[in-house]
Formats: sequence, structure tokens, C-alpha cells
Amino acid sequence: MAQHRSVPCPAQGIALQTGAIFTGLAMGAANAHMAGVAAMNARREGYASQVLSQQLSDAVGAAHEWADYAKRLIAENEKLKAENGRLKEVAAHRRGVIERLKVAA
Repeated sequence: MAQHRSVPCPAQGIALQTGAIFTGLAMGAANAHMAGVAAMNARREGYASQVLSQQLSDAVGAAHEWADYAKRLIAENEKLKAENGRLKEVAAHRRGVIERLKVAA
């Protein structure tokens, strides 16, 4: 038959205390790991945000450069159209002179 003790077993007390200590350490380690993962994710998101911001800035700068280039091309095109009109008038005048000279000859 089992013997009844009036005093608790000292090994059981130490085992409970050791278990509680290890449980606390494990919870602390898990919390530290989760905090580290959260900090790593925050840094990664911050870096991605900076990269996207830089890409957006580069794209806006390139768009402004292309717009300026297009404006220069439009101005050059207008100048060329005016020159073309002037040359057409000169050619028509010369054609008229040539025709008059042919008739006179």
C-alpha cells in the first residue's frame, strides 16, 4: 500500500520551480524572436518605401526631361514649318521668273 507523506516532496517543488523558470525563459525568447521579426519586417518595409520613393522621384524627373524635350521639338518643328513656307514662296517666285523668261525668249 502507498505511504502517505505529510510533507511535500522536495524534488517535486524544485521540478515545479525549474519548470516555471524554463517556461518564463521560453516565453521571453519567443517574445524576443517575435519582436526581432517585427523589427526586421519594419526595416524591410521602410527600405522598400525608400526604394519606391526614389523610383517615383526618378520617374518624375525623367517625365519632366521628356516634356522639355518635346517642347523643344515642337518649337523646332514650328520653325521648320515657317522656313518651309518661306522656301515654297521663293520657289514659286523663281518659277514665275523662269516662266516669264521662257515666254520672252
